[in-house]
Amino acid sequence: MNFRKVPVNYNEVPYFELKKDDTTFPPAYFADIEGLLAVGGTMSIERLLLAYNSGIFYWHYPLKHIKWWSPDPRIVVKPEGFEIPESRWESLNNEFTVTVDTDFEQVLRGCQHVYNIDGQMDNRWLTERMVRIFTELHSMKKAHSVEVWKDGKLVGGLFGVAIGKLFFCEYLFSTVHGADELAVLYLIHRLKNQKYRLLDMQKQTFFLPDIDYGEMARLEYVDICKENALQHKNVPTEF
Repeated sequence: MNFRKVPVNYNEVPYFELKKDDTTFPPAYFADIEGLLAVGGTMSIERLLLAYNSGIFYWHYPLKHIKWWSPDPRIVVKPEGFEIPESRWESLNNEFTVTVDTDFEQVLRGCQHVYNIDGQMDNRWLTERMVRIFTELHSMKKAHSVEVWKDGKLVGGLFGVAIGKLFFCEYLFSTVHGADELAVLYLIHRLKNQKYRLLDMQKQTFFLPDIDYGEMARLEYVDICKENALQHKNVPTEF
């Protein structure tokens, strides 16, 4: 292991600094109270997949070092026990049309349009480097999108990465009220039919009505990620 712990202010927990050639992460339980585990390293498909399988996700500001997070608790949805509210489901489906993996790139561009606000670069910014990585993952059938349409126009959607029986949601956007909610509900419905174990929503970054989010202790979540990675190492992921 080449990473080292970086000292910070006396009232803060030190974080780990990753070198460009690091191929591992520190144990997730070393993350600070906000969930920050490490900074640095080189972003690649291999490193991103390793992060997912280790219970870690990335957030970082453009032009700055990558930050790796593992918050406690983790925000998740358990598809198996999720009951989709029928009246809301019918109402949204009457208003919109939903597709899957029909226009992955347009969903990414939609997320950029919503989150990449000039003068407000923050950790939600979707860089061109990450667009290329997620697009490559999509070509590998690991990254997937849900598109929500109205009158032939894309008005919302989401994308994330599927590994085994876990789905890691990355970005969600909407330009019309209710489109983002339908995207999440449709994703849960699909994951439930495919017997997925968890939908990972990372941190408390947004909440939607009628979505029954849950909290999971970090150690339990990390164990599930590692177990899932081993069980499905050489098994094609169904989505």
